[in-house]
Amino acid sequence: MTGRYSRRHVLAGVGVGLSTLAGCLSDSMDDESITVARPRSSQDGEWSVYGGVIPYYTRVFEPLVGTSDEMEPEPLLATEWEQTDETTWRFDIREGVTFHNGAELSAEDVVASFEETIDYHDATGWINVEPDGVSAVDEYTVEFETVEPFPTLPGTISHNYFGVVHSETDADGDTAVGTGPFRLEERAGDDVTLVPYEDHWDVVPAGDELHLEVVDDPTTRVQALEGTDANVALEPPRSAVSGLEDAEETATERQLTPRTCFGAVNIYEEPTDDESLRRALAYAIDQDELVESVLEGVGEPARGPISPEIPFAIHDDLPAFGPDLEHARDLVEDSEYDGETLSILIDGAEPDDRNVAEILQDRFDEIGVDSEITSVESAAFMETFTDGEAHVSIVTLGSNSAAADYLVRAMFHSEGSDNQQLYEEEGTGVMNLGSDVDALIEDGYQTDGLEEKREIYGEVQERVVEGGVVLPLYYLEYVVGYESDLSPPTLHPVSAMTDFTELEHTDE
Repeated sequence: MTGRYSRRHVLAGVGVGLSTLAGCLSDSMDDESITVARPRSSQDGEWSVYGGVIPYYTRVFEPLVGTSDEMEPEPLLATEWEQTDETTWRFDIREGVTFHNGAELSAEDVVASFEETIDYHDATGWINVEPDGVSAVDEYTVEFETVEPFPTLPGTISHNYFGVVHSETDADGDTAVGTGPFRLEERAGDDVTLVPYEDHWDVVPAGDELHLEVVDDPTTRVQALEGTDANVALEPPRSAVSGLEDAEETATERQLTPRTCFGAVNIYEEPTDDESLRRALAYAIDQDELVESVLEGVGEPARGPISPEIPFAIHDDLPAFGPDLEHARDLVEDSEYDGETLSILIDGAEPDDRNVAEILQDRFDEIGVDSEITSVESAAFMETFTDGEAHVSIVTLGSNSAAADYLVRAMFHSEGSDNQQLYEEEGTGVMNLGSDVDALIEDGYQTDGLEEKREIYGEVQERVVEGGVVLPLYYLEYVVGYESDLSPPTLHPVSAMTDFTELEHTDE
């Protein structure tokens, strides 16, 4: 540990309205601690099974399987795993790992943790394992019995939700016992104070104390960083990023995520059942314009529905349609479009969707296609989308674990969650191209090898992009602002897996 208070901290404290932060952030930041202002998790909820500690960012708990920077499963609390038959997986537990209470990790602990977590999250449909489908083979071996063949089980349980929890964990008693490099020192609601777990099996954090404090408002997070109340601000507003980059006292890191925003086209509703019209819409869109104007440069133009952060994405091999308004107009002329107004559906709670939709609307207008924007509440968005009530729906989708196969299945298989309802009711769907693509998805789902999976899912991506089934818009990126005299946090494609173990002040 080196120099603590920066010159900025000595001089700061006026002019940024920080009085508004009183009671919001801890006043305990001193030269032995680091404070991270984080947004409230987008998956709010009760966290009793984790002792009330939100498992995102904190690293109090560790899952059996990690997610590598390449978004692939990697050993963590499990050193190896194998599929012993169609529905059985066996995991070897790392020996010599201890919980924060000093107890050694065993297979029985893993079984008890999964039983409770599966029940808590009602997760059987997610990981295809019943609470009683996990058993200890011996002291360091655990077996999972899935309810159906599930080749992506290792990647799926690399999600933060599946961190192994000791049975002494008790939300009411403010006790959260995991195996991670940080252990809980104090909790106040969603805010936690963490300290290094000195006996961690792999890494001991560099700092002495880490405060993770929830600050919902992004502008307030930046004010905290620019003042004296935070050393790190996660996901600042895009309008503040350049200022943080230019200021001497602050710096930023940015990272592409496994999430994509795209227009989901209803290919079973007139007039977007016409492929020429769909391709015309694709040629009209200027993804660079969207990134610069809506995202203020924080993001990347998309060519497909799968972010390049996902190993089987084929972004570089997909066609860049445009913008080419002249060709788009020709395609409209070639289509059977007769002037009908297209509906563009947005989630009213998503702050960028309306701006995106308005730009699309202007572009569509330039090629002679009329459209209107329909906004619905978040709770009604998915139902409206999957009911096929819009011609184009603005959707953002990605993975928070090393298992991304479900994205392809959900979007483009006839029985995927986006298509299933209409497919079963009317034999149609929304974005599914039919049995040939269904067969490709089923082959990819059962394939272990990445290259083969990439080839199979790559063909799916080519078909849906070339057929105008999706209108690629942008890949999402996130930004972390931090004091320039602080070692940078280690970003991960999944923002909630950002690593703070190496955070410390450096010599000035």
